[in-house]
Amino acid sequence: MGFTSLSRRHNRVVYRIAGDKYRPFIDLYQAWKGIVGELLASRSHPFRFYNSILYVAVQNNAWLQELVLNKTEILRQCRTQTKAEVKDLVFQIR
Repeated sequence: MGFTSLSRRHNRVVYRIAGDKYRPFIDLYQAWKGIVGELLASRSHPFRFYNSILYVAVQNNAWLQELVLNKTEILRQCRTQTKAEVKDLVFQIR
């Protein structure tokens, strides 16, 4: 029996529980740090993916503005790093 990384095993369990319906959201959520960088990822996180729109919770106005200014690049990275078809981003302070 070969060794499998804990991360890979964890992903399989998450996908099995969530099902195919939530796969795009899970992919985006797990890739968020790589999409926006460590600093912005520590201040924001995706909380919903509906009708190809990714909803992102943000810590406060300052970080929301930073995300808005980088929206085009974030959309490009979402499409590049995941298979999810993201048409738009909506940022909300939560």
